[in-house]
Amino acid sequence: MQLVHDDLVQSRFSNTFARTVEMICPHCLKEAVFEARSWQEHGQQLAASELTCARCEDTVLFVQLLQADGTRKQAGLFCYPRPAGREPMAGVEHLQTLSAPLARSYESALKLYNRAEWGATALTVRHLLGGLASRMLAEDKRDLPLTRALESLPQEVDLSRPLQDIAQLLAPSGTFGRQFDDEAQIDKVTAELLLELVEQLLTYLVVLPGTMADLKSRIATAPVPLRRGSGAA
Repeated sequence: MQLVHDDLVQSRFSNTFARTVEMICPHCLKEAVFEARSWQEHGQQLAASELTCARCEDTVLFVQLLQADGTRKQAGLFCYPRPAGREPMAGVEHLQTLSAPLARSYESALKLYNRAEWGATALTVRHLLGGLASRMLAEDKRDLPLTRALESLPQEVDLSRPLQDIAQLLAPSGTFGRQFDDEAQIDKVTAELLLELVEQLLTYLVVLPGTMADLKSRIATAPVPLRRGSGAA
Protein backbone atom coordinates (compact mmCIF):
# COMPACT_ATOMS: atom_id res chain seq x y z
CA MET A 1 0.00 0.00 0.00
CA GLN A 2 1.22 3.48 -0.92
CA LEU A 3 0.16 6.70 0.79
CA VAL A 4 -1.83 8.98 -1.54
CA HIS A 5 -1.13 12.63 -0.75
CA ASP A 6 -4.08 14.97 -0.34
CA ASP A 7 -2.93 17.21 -3.19
CA LEU A 8 -3.62 14.34 -5.63
CA VAL A 9 -7.32 14.29 -4.67
CA GLN A 10 -9.19 16.44 -7.18
CA SER A 11 -12.74 16.15 -5.79
CA ARG A 12 -14.59 14.55 -2.88
CA PHE A 13 -18.00 13.13 -2.02
CA SER A 14 -20.15 14.91 0.57
CA ASN A 15 -18.66 12.65 3.27
CA THR A 16 -15.20 13.97 2.18
CA PHE A 17 -14.07 10.58 0.80
CA ALA A 18 -12.08 10.87 -2.43
CA ARG A 19 -14.18 10.96 -5.60
CA THR A 20 -11.47 11.63 -8.18
CA VAL A 21 -7.70 11.26 -7.84
CA GLU A 22 -5.08 12.36 -10.37
CA MET A 23 -1.85 10.34 -10.43
CA ILE A 24 0.42 8.23 -12.63
CA CYS A 25 -1.45 5.03 -13.45
CA PRO A 26 0.51 1.89 -12.41
CA HIS A 27 -0.97 0.04 -15.41
CA CYS A 28 -0.65 2.38 -18.42
CA LEU A 29 2.09 4.56 -16.84
CA LYS A 30 0.34 7.79 -17.87
CA GLU A 31 -0.98 10.66 -15.78
CA ALA A 32 -4.70 10.04 -15.43
CA VAL A 33 -7.79 10.75 -13.37
CA PHE A 34 -9.20 7.88 -11.30
CA GLU A 35 -12.88 8.04 -10.40
CA ALA A 36 -14.70 6.25 -7.58
CA ARG A 37 -18.32 5.21 -7.91
CA SER A 38 -18.81 4.39 -4.23
CA TRP A 39 -16.98 3.49 -1.02
CA GLN A 40 -17.72 0.43 1.11
CA GLU A 41 -16.96 0.47 4.82
CA HIS A 42 -15.31 -2.67 6.27
CA GLY A 43 -15.72 -2.79 10.02
CA GLN A 44 -15.12 0.49 11.81
CA GLN A 45 -11.55 1.19 10.75
CA LEU A 46 -11.49 1.48 6.97
CA ALA A 47 -13.42 1.94 3.75
CA ALA A 48 -12.38 0.67 0.33
CA SER A 49 -13.15 1.43 -3.30
CA GLU A 50 -11.80 0.44 -6.72
CA LEU A 51 -11.10 3.57 -8.75
CA THR A 52 -10.96 3.32 -12.54
CA CYS A 53 -8.26 4.89 -14.71
CA ALA A 54 -9.85 7.22 -17.26
CA ARG A 55 -7.16 6.29 -19.82
CA CYS A 56 -6.82 2.50 -19.73
CA GLU A 57 -9.90 1.67 -17.63
CA ASP A 58 -7.92 -0.60 -15.31
CA THR A 59 -8.72 -0.31 -11.61
CA VAL A 60 -6.65 0.50 -8.54
CA LEU A 61 -7.69 -0.42 -5.00
CA PHE A 62 -7.96 2.56 -2.65
CA VAL A 63 -8.27 2.22 1.13
CA GLN A 64 -9.32 5.05 3.43
CA LEU A 65 -8.58 4.76 7.16
CA LEU A 66 -11.39 6.00 9.42
CA GLN A 67 -11.68 7.83 12.71
CA ALA A 68 -13.75 6.30 15.51
CA ASP A 69 -16.74 8.42 14.40
CA GLY A 70 -16.54 7.12 10.82
CA THR A 71 -14.96 10.21 9.28
CA ARG A 72 -11.78 9.88 7.25
CA LYS A 73 -8.37 10.14 8.89
CA GLN A 74 -6.01 12.81 7.66
CA ALA A 75 -3.16 11.31 5.60
CA GLY A 76 -5.09 8.04 5.70
CA LEU A 77 -5.66 7.35 1.99
CA PHE A 78 -3.66 4.50 0.44
CA CYS A 79 -3.68 2.66 -2.88
CA TYR A 80 -2.49 -0.61 -4.43
CA PRO A 81 -0.68 -1.02 -6.75
CA ARG A 82 1.37 2.05 -5.96
CA PRO A 83 1.34 4.92 -8.50
CA ALA A 84 4.03 4.88 -11.15
CA GLY A 85 6.52 7.73 -11.39
CA ARG A 86 8.75 9.47 -8.86
CA GLU A 87 7.44 10.66 -5.51
CA PRO A 88 8.56 13.94 -3.90
CA MET A 89 11.67 13.56 -1.76
CA ALA A 90 11.35 13.34 2.01
CA GLY A 91 11.58 16.75 3.66
CA VAL A 92 10.44 18.71 0.61
CA GLU A 93 8.56 21.06 2.97
CA HIS A 94 11.94 22.53 3.99
CA LEU A 95 12.56 23.55 0.38
CA GLN A 96 9.19 25.29 0.40
CA THR A 97 10.26 27.17 3.52
CA LEU A 98 13.56 28.19 1.93
CA SER A 99 12.04 29.37 -1.34
CA ALA A 100 8.55 28.89 -2.80
CA PRO A 101 9.83 29.44 -6.39
CA LEU A 102 12.47 26.72 -5.92
CA ALA A 103 9.83 24.37 -4.53
CA ARG A 104 7.66 25.03 -7.60
CA SER A 105 10.63 24.32 -9.89
CA TYR A 106 11.22 21.00 -8.14
CA GLU A 107 7.52 20.14 -8.43
CA SER A 108 7.61 21.03 -12.14
CA ALA A 109 10.67 18.81 -12.68
CA LEU A 110 8.85 15.87 -11.06
CA LYS A 111 5.73 16.41 -13.15
CA LEU A 112 7.75 16.62 -16.37
CA TYR A 113 9.66 13.45 -15.48
CA ASN A 114 6.45 11.60 -14.71
CA ARG A 115 5.10 12.65 -18.11
CA ALA A 116 8.22 11.22 -19.80
CA GLU A 117 9.34 14.68 -20.99
CA TRP A 118 13.02 13.95 -20.46
CA GLY A 119 14.56 17.01 -22.12
CA ALA A 120 12.25 19.42 -20.33
CA THR A 121 13.00 17.61 -17.06
CA ALA A 122 16.76 18.09 -17.53
CA LEU A 123 16.39 21.80 -18.34
CA THR A 124 14.15 22.33 -15.32
CA VAL A 125 16.65 20.53 -13.06
CA ARG A 126 19.43 22.77 -14.37
CA HIS A 127 17.26 25.82 -13.66
CA LEU A 128 16.58 24.47 -10.16
CA LEU A 129 20.30 23.93 -9.47
CA GLY A 130 21.09 27.45 -10.64
CA GLY A 131 18.31 28.90 -8.51
CA LEU A 132 19.41 26.95 -5.45
CA ALA A 133 23.03 28.07 -5.81
CA SER A 134 21.93 31.66 -6.32
CA ARG A 135 19.71 31.51 -3.24
CA MET A 136 22.54 30.17 -1.05
CA LEU A 137 25.36 32.40 -2.31
CA ALA A 138 26.19 35.99 -1.40
CA GLU A 139 24.74 38.64 -3.69
CA ASP A 140 28.06 39.38 -5.42
CA LYS A 141 28.34 35.73 -6.57
CA ARG A 142 24.79 35.11 -7.76
CA ASP A 143 25.60 35.75 -11.41
CA LEU A 144 28.39 33.16 -11.57
CA PRO A 145 28.10 30.35 -14.14
CA LEU A 146 26.49 27.24 -12.65
CA THR A 147 29.73 25.26 -12.29
CA ARG A 148 31.55 28.07 -10.48
CA ALA A 149 28.48 28.79 -8.35
CA LEU A 150 28.34 25.20 -7.14
CA GLU A 151 32.09 25.18 -6.48
CA SER A 152 31.64 28.32 -4.35
CA LEU A 153 28.98 26.83 -2.09
CA PRO A 154 31.40 25.28 0.47
CA GLN A 155 32.91 28.75 1.05
CA GLU A 156 29.50 30.40 1.46
CA VAL A 157 27.47 27.76 3.32
CA ASP A 158 28.54 26.58 6.79
CA LEU A 159 28.44 22.82 6.20
CA SER A 160 29.91 22.16 9.66
CA ARG A 161 27.01 23.81 11.50
CA PRO A 162 24.92 20.63 11.88
CA LEU A 163 27.87 18.87 13.54
CA GLN A 164 28.44 21.81 15.89
CA ASP A 165 24.76 21.83 16.89
CA ILE A 166 24.83 18.10 17.66
CA ALA A 167 28.01 18.44 19.68
CA GLN A 168 26.39 21.13 21.85
CA LEU A 169 23.31 18.96 22.44
CA LEU A 170 25.46 16.01 23.57
CA ALA A 171 27.89 18.01 25.71
CA PRO A 172 27.71 17.34 29.51
CA SER A 173 25.77 20.60 29.90
CA GLY A 174 23.67 20.06 26.78
CA THR A 175 20.01 19.06 26.51
CA PHE A 176 20.81 15.37 26.06
CA GLY A 177 24.19 15.25 27.76
CA ARG A 178 22.69 16.07 31.15
CA GLN A 179 20.35 13.07 30.91
CA PHE A 180 23.05 10.46 30.29
CA ASP A 181 24.01 10.57 33.99
CA ASP A 182 20.75 8.84 34.94
CA GLU A 183 19.51 6.58 32.15
CA ALA A 184 16.52 5.46 34.25
CA GLN A 185 15.06 8.95 33.84
CA ILE A 186 15.24 8.87 30.03
CA ASP A 187 11.70 8.52 28.66
CA LYS A 188 10.32 7.44 25.30
CA VAL A 189 10.28 10.97 23.87
CA THR A 190 13.95 11.54 24.68
CA ALA A 191 14.97 8.14 23.29
CA GLU A 192 12.98 8.81 20.11
CA LEU A 193 14.60 12.23 19.66
CA LEU A 194 18.05 10.72 20.17
CA LEU A 195 17.35 8.04 17.55
CA GLU A 196 16.19 10.69 15.11
CA LEU A 197 19.29 12.75 15.84
CA VAL A 198 21.66 9.85 15.14
CA GLU A 199 19.72 8.93 11.98
CA GLN A 200 20.09 12.49 10.71
CA LEU A 201 23.80 12.40 11.53
CA LEU A 202 24.24 9.05 9.74
CA THR A 203 22.43 10.47 6.72
CA TYR A 204 24.71 13.52 6.69
CA LEU A 205 28.03 11.70 7.26
CA VAL A 206 27.48 8.24 5.74
CA VAL A 207 24.36 7.89 3.61
CA LEU A 208 24.68 11.11 1.59
CA PRO A 209 28.36 10.57 0.62
CA GLY A 210 27.62 6.93 -0.19
CA THR A 211 24.59 7.64 -2.36
CA MET A 212 26.44 10.48 -4.11
CA ALA A 213 29.34 8.10 -4.87
CA ASP A 214 26.89 5.55 -6.27
CA LEU A 215 25.19 8.21 -8.37
CA LYS A 216 28.53 9.47 -9.70
CA SER A 217 29.45 5.90 -10.70
CA ARG A 218 26.12 5.41 -12.49
CA ILE A 219 26.53 8.73 -14.32
CA ALA A 220 30.05 7.74 -15.41
CA THR A 221 28.84 4.45 -16.88
CA ALA A 222 25.54 5.69 -18.38
CA PRO A 223 25.32 5.68 -22.19
CA VAL A 224 25.74 9.16 -23.65
CA PRO A 225 23.00 10.03 -26.18
CA LEU A 226 24.20 11.21 -29.58
CA ARG A 227 23.52 14.82 -30.47
CA ARG A 228 21.22 15.48 -33.40
CA GLY A 229 23.13 15.35 -36.63
CA SER A 230 26.13 13.60 -35.07
CA GLY A 231 25.44 10.12 -36.42
CA ALA A 232 28.24 7.95 -37.74
CA ALA A 233 29.61 9.07 -41.08
